[in-house]
Amino acid sequence: MTNRVEFSIGGYGDHETEFKTLFDTLDSGRQNLIFDEVVIPAASAEAETAGQFCVVMILGHSDRVDTPGLTSEQRRADELTASTSRAQSTKDWLFGQIAELVLAAGGVVPADIASMQRVSLLTAACGSADLVHLTPSSQAERAENRRVQFFVSTF
Repeated sequence: MTNRVEFSIGGYGDHETEFKTLFDTLDSGRQNLIFDEVVIPAASAEAETAGQFCVVMILGHSDRVDTPGLTSEQRRADELTASTSRAQSTKDWLFGQIAELVLAAGGVVPADIASMQRVSLLTAACGSADLVHLTPSSQAERAENRRVQFFVSTF
């Protein structure tokens, strides 16, 4: 049986990129969503011996950089750097959570992300190419643009 899930988690502050920092500020419902739909399926697949697999694609997003005096190339570079860092931080956090659950289940913890046998964690940076709010009118809307998206497939 194949299961596919997609959702976004937004709310990063300006130039904030650490997923753990964002995660700690989320309400319990959103934290549970991440565990139920991403962490637990991935950890279950990695600890499994019956052939279950999991692929997690993490897209990092940025808000537009509107800093006066920057060239368009500098703005794009800043947006790409932030979205890359968000995706990578999320991937690293997720691997740590998977490792903890695999260890708790009595499984062998992979040495690193590349050593996982049944889980693939992939990232991509989108910069500000896919804004939720094209012309944000508040800091709250800008924070919604600064997000990570999870695409999870288990099979």
